[in-house]
Amino acid sequence: MVLATFNGSRYVAEQLASLVEQTRQPDEVVVVDDASDDGTVALVEAFAERSPAPVRLVARSEHRGTWATFEEGLRRATGDVLVVCDQDDHWAPEKLEVLLRGLAERPDALMAFSDARLIDPHSRVIGRSRWRVAGFSPRNVQLVSLDPFGQLLSHQAVSGCTMAIRADLLPALLPFPADVHPGLPRMMYDRWMSLMAAAAGPVVTVPEKLVDYRIHPAQQSGIRAFRARRLAPRTALLAAQFVHRRAEVNRRLGYHAAHLEEIRKRLEAADLADGETLARLAAAQRHLRMRGALGAVRRRRIRVVSAEYRRLDGYRRFSLGLASALADIVR
Repeated sequence: MVLATFNGSRYVAEQLASLVEQTRQPDEVVVVDDASDDGTVALVEAFAERSPAPVRLVARSEHRGTWATFEEGLRRATGDVLVVCDQDDHWAPEKLEVLLRGLAERPDALMAFSDARLIDPHSRVIGRSRWRVAGFSPRNVQLVSLDPFGQLLSHQAVSGCTMAIRADLLPALLPFPADVHPGLPRMMYDRWMSLMAAAAGPVVTVPEKLVDYRIHPAQQSGIRAFRARRLAPRTALLAAQFVHRRAEVNRRLGYHAAHLEEIRKRLEAADLADGETLARLAAAQRHLRMRGALGAVRRRRIRVVSAEYRRLDGYRRFSLGLASALADIVR
């Protein structure tokens, strides 16, 4: 298990307590602290003295950020299955047991991930389902068994704290990409991990809510447009297709296409890419680039978009279906 901390003294004791309560204890706990100055390290050291599992603490003297912290933790971990842990959440006692069981039942899967409840800074439940807020419906969950890559490319449903990955994936995953696309922020580490795993093979979905995922102002990452998604998640997700200007949409399409190319190169280099992997990545890249190359003439856009919507490897697989297609026509 890999835990990244930075000035997390307000919540980390609660998260650490939930690790002690696991029905299946981790074989090791690797904690990388990113130069905290608020007492976080002392709390981790106290936890190490009572933890049923061995704890390895790396206390940095220089702050380097979320990506570098999780990357170092993953490099130092020695298990066959690695679980990422945030400092400000709370795990259900059966979390590790259920995720590991899911992977044991699917030896060909490289990742399992669960749903989560959403809580506020005072641990009050503010959302019954992380998947629901992401617009990840029961139908999408079912489709993951048939097309994990298409579903996880079009829906950002995986949070780092809800996933478990096989160590076999690490040679392709690390280092986390830093300069794949100019002008946009780095891809979040959990988005990168989930797309890599889904491109390589099957993914296990666990519908149980195994994490209390805390929403608070100081967290490193959160859920974009949370208020709207909490009230009407599917409507907010689809409406967002019509909000952004074409130039911004094209940049993001290029951003994802570039990351998919990086995933292809790394999976091939790590000998984790078979013919099906390469085909699904090529199909997704073709679709994203087609969307990014739509011209200004609306009549032509209607013709191209209509043809793409009819394709199996088009809007309905790699984007948000009719909403994305209509937005490309009217934008």
